[in-house]
Amino acid sequence: MEKTARFERILTTTEKTELQHRTFHDCSFTGVDLSGADLRGSRFSRVLFVDCNLTGADLRGASFLLCELSNVILARAQLAERRFDGTPLDDLVDIGKDARAHVERSGGTFQHRRASRR
Repeated sequence: MEKTARFERILTTTEKTELQHRTFHDCSFTGVDLSGADLRGSRFSRVLFVDCNLTGADLRGASFLLCELSNVILARAQLAERRFDGTPLDDLVDIGKDARAHVERSGGTFQHRRASRR
């Protein structure tokens, strides 16, 4: 039997549409549902994303500086013109070949799930 992922809904649908151009620093999102969130132009610095759902999120123009993304669902996420400087990405779900190439060109590094982070 396959385990179904459950994500914590900490924001309403309306609140998710009001997140553009925000700054998030030294925080973590674990098991959070950010599907459909409008995060255009937002800045993430030293933010940890673990087991999160970003399906259909708008990340255009967002920047990720020294963040970590692990087991994050990015299906249909809009990834144009964003930065992933110094950000390791591990076990991303539903990221296409083209999106993966864009992430790598914008500073993200993909880690094998068994790779040491030291």
